[in-house]
Amino acid sequence: MQIDWFTLVAQIVNFLLLVWLLKRFLYGPITRAMEDREQRIAERMREAQEREREAEEEGLRHRQALRELEARRDELIDQASQEAEGERERLTDDARRDVQAVEERWQEALRHEQDAFLSELRRRLGEQLCRVSRQALRDLATADLETQIIAVFMARIGDLDERRRDELREGLRDTDHPPRVVTAFDTSAERRAELMAAVRELLGTDGAVEFRRSDELLCGVELRVGGRKLGWSIDSYLDELAESVERTLMQAGEREEAEAADAGRPAADAGRRDGPDHE
Repeated sequence: MQIDWFTLVAQIVNFLLLVWLLKRFLYGPITRAMEDREQRIAERMREAQEREREAEEEGLRHRQALRELEARRDELIDQASQEAEGERERLTDDARRDVQAVEERWQEALRHEQDAFLSELRRRLGEQLCRVSRQALRDLATADLETQIIAVFMARIGDLDERRRDELREGLRDTDHPPRVVTAFDTSAERRAELMAAVRELLGTDGAVEFRRSDELLCGVELRVGGRKLGWSIDSYLDELAESVERTLMQAGEREEAEAADAGRPAADAGRRDGPDHE
């Protein structure tokens, strides 16, 4: 069999040309398209992985922020609880101080009222005692009350010991003012002469002696020499009476406080409730 080399060469050339053409115009674009698609797919995969990583990081950040928020929430709750407790204690202390201040003001007002009551009681008792004493002396003797008071005072001068006399004489040396006799009543010239003689004898002097009347001195006579005093008055008896009344009032107040404590209410409230009854 005879081979047609021209035909064979032509077919080979045609085949190679066909292969080149297929590769040039068919396989090449298809291969490039597939490579481009694979590259796009790979790029999308990388983008998806990057987004997934970012999502995981974002989720991690959110979880961390949530944990911090929970921790901060507990801290804020503790802080708020502490602040509320501190505010409660402050308000409690303020209320306690207010109650204490009110109680102190009430006690101070009560003391003032008690002092005023005792002062008024002292004055009225003194006046009444003077009236009763005068009436009793008028009924029982010929001497009046003033004469008896001066007699008692002069007797006290006569009974002074030497130490007390020296103190009064020293007081006279320490001042430029003459000795002063203060009475709660007007004295006659005769009584003044008796008092002047007794004072001069007591102090060992022939100097002048002043006489003054004072409403502050209740039914008594007082000798003032410098800064020293010697006297007798109903004040001493009234002092004892006032102390007795004050002790009685204090005991009554203590009983009220004890009763208030037993009843479970503040003593100040008990005093405010019972105060008008005492008045």
